Amino acid sequence: MKYIFYLFVSILFSSCDNGPFKNKNFENVRKTSAPVISTLFNSRMLLLVKGTYATDNPLTFNETNGGTGAIHQDTQGTDNDPNFDLTGLPSASNLPIFIDFGEIRISSKTDKLNLEAIQNLRDSIRFWDYIAPERQVYCTTAYTIFSTNSCFRQGGISRMQEFFDGNGAKYPSNDPSSDARGNAITNSGSQYYHVGVYVRNFVTGWARENNANKINTRFDNFEVIGSNIVPRNSFTPSTTQSDKSFRTPLMFPVFYSVLKENQNGGFTNDDMNIRPGYDPYILEVRMNIKENLMVHSWRNFQGVVQTMVGFSDWSNPHTGQIDMGGNLLLRARVIYPEYAGSVFITGGTQTLRHYYSIYGKFEKSIPGNLPYAASPVRNGTTKIKYIGPGDYALYCMADTTPADGYPETIVRKIEFQVLPNQYRPQINLNLACP
Repeated sequence: MKYIFYLFVSILFSSCDNGPFKNKNFENVRKTSAPVISTLFNSRMLLLVKGTYATDNPLTFNETNGGTGAIHQDTQGTDNDPNFDLTGLPSASNLPIFIDFGEIRISSKTDKLNLEAIQNLRDSIRFWDYIAPERQVYCTTAYTIFSTNSCFRQGGISRMQEFFDGNGAKYPSNDPSSDARGNAITNSGSQYYHVGVYVRNFVTGWARENNANKINTRFDNFEVIGSNIVPRNSFTPSTTQSDKSFRTPLMFPVFYSVLKENQNGGFTNDDMNIRPGYDPYILEVRMNIKENLMVHSWRNFQGVVQTMVGFSDWSNPHTGQIDMGGNLLLRARVIYPEYAGSVFITGGTQTLRHYYSIYGKFEKSIPGNLPYAASPVRNGTTKIKYIGPGDYALYCMADTTPADGYPETIVRKIEFQVLPNQYRPQINLNLACP
């Protein structure tokens, strides 16, 4: 837990005025000298946060789980899984969700590929750029009648709608490259490699224990119905207590590194490169939440059975352990809208369990990474926008065996390329799916 302390302290005492990073390969990357509280002085970067597997045209809540709109269910009554108490379980569209984001950070460092390597406050300050330090609270519905709540004051209901509808919620931020536009002569930009989203609290507004609704969960200093799923998703199932003493909780932050994408150890298609000049750009940060809600059961330390809604255990199977993390993924990319391409895909037949997913041509860990971009397969033409220059593979992905909300099965793929220095290129592809 000492690492959580370091992270909190670094927020309070980190300097906002830093010189170039020591790594000689990134002399064009600087921490902004603008006060981090002055987020209104960002005229170049738009930070968008999404809570969907798909970047484009995500499923509605009523279309999830094969069009039933029902929340996925984990196994029950086998191994260590207690039986569910499903009394009053809502549909996905009627499930209250409350999220308290602490901040978002990025990093240009290549010498630390995992957060366990950050051992102290100095490491944390040196590693991270604090581009979006403001706390943001999103909610699908009101959780108190008092107007003093943070979601009401921040317009959190409308932001949650944008978070889930594919457009993305605008997160207050400052431009990390405001002091370093790069070198236009050598065409070198500011290269970033890591992103962290710090989740303070995440409550799904339905949970059962002792044959009753769980009603005493704290969110934004109010009592709400439901369960805070951050503690349950901070470690993978069966993580030992001794391991927890040195592992960074998976929700603080949810972590993404482009360095893990490429088979050759490099990054893919300059996903996180902020190029020289003054062109506006979008930093898109995305997590697979909406499509991956799942009911789980577990016994707490007192032996009491809880039934709650967490994330699908598509990657790390949960069989009744108190921990059920490792299934929430993060992906980030820098988008220059004026030069990003649009892909128009034909050959698909809508099933609500198949996706067109775009990955870098040389990416590994598919489907272990979130795709660079994706859309549910639709009849006729499926459009996916904002594809930067580079080499890609378009996959037909299936969520069928098991049907758990995450498309793990590769059906087929084709490769394609987006050429550089093109103004909004359009690429037409044909890939049968399913």
